[in-house]
Amino acid sequence: WQRRHRWLEGAPAAFTALTLVAVAVGGIVEYVPLAAFKSNIPAIASVKPYTPLELEGRDIYIREGCYNCHSQMVRPFRDEVLRYGEHSKPGEFVYDRPFQFGSKRTGPDLHRVGGKYPHFWHLRHMSDPKSTSSESIMPAYPWLEQRDLDTSLTQKKLSVLRRMGAPYAPEVNAAGELQSQAQSIVGELQKQGAPVAAETARKEIIALIAYLQRLGTDIKRGMQ
Repeated sequence: WQRRHRWLEGAPAAFTALTLVAVAVGGIVEYVPLAAFKSNIPAIASVKPYTPLELEGRDIYIREGCYNCHSQMVRPFRDEVLRYGEHSKPGEFVYDRPFQFGSKRTGPDLHRVGGKYPHFWHLRHMSDPKSTSSESIMPAYPWLEQRDLDTSLTQKKLSVLRRMGAPYAPEVNAAGELQSQAQSIVGELQKQGAPVAAETARKEIIALIAYLQRLGTDIKRGMQ
């Protein structure tokens, strides 16, 4: 073995070739068993793809870097379940591209935040985090209430995700569904006492609220 080791050290080209062969064989051995099955992740019937508005809200969440401080992965530990709720299941992430597991928690995990607070809470929290959480170190995002949501690519996003396996109907009217859900959220905000006008339905904050309110609700619905 010592002589072979010295031979490999003295033959970099041969060593590189053998390394590439080993990596290729290892990659095939890992990939083929997974590809042989339609899915290696247990399906959860109640898990559905995001609506057009929630999908746009998710893109805003990613754009603003929310994943840098918030994870979306409740681990199966007693302390985490007691604080955040039911631990996360693999089947809940089948339509997350890319996933938002996160790598640190400067702020709390958000995978079960859907339905935990009313829409108005999220509206205030994004505008002034200290108004809802006095010790929060989270920055404010006031521009989300000022910017109009860009929906020019929404239909194309659904088309791409459909090719990747998301069960969106080919005839889905992304703009119509998005507008309807946005107006519904604004209506609920008004009932909750939020000083918002009908035009707020066009703003980015509404899409983000829609996304946050969706998180973790599929599994809850399936357990009812």
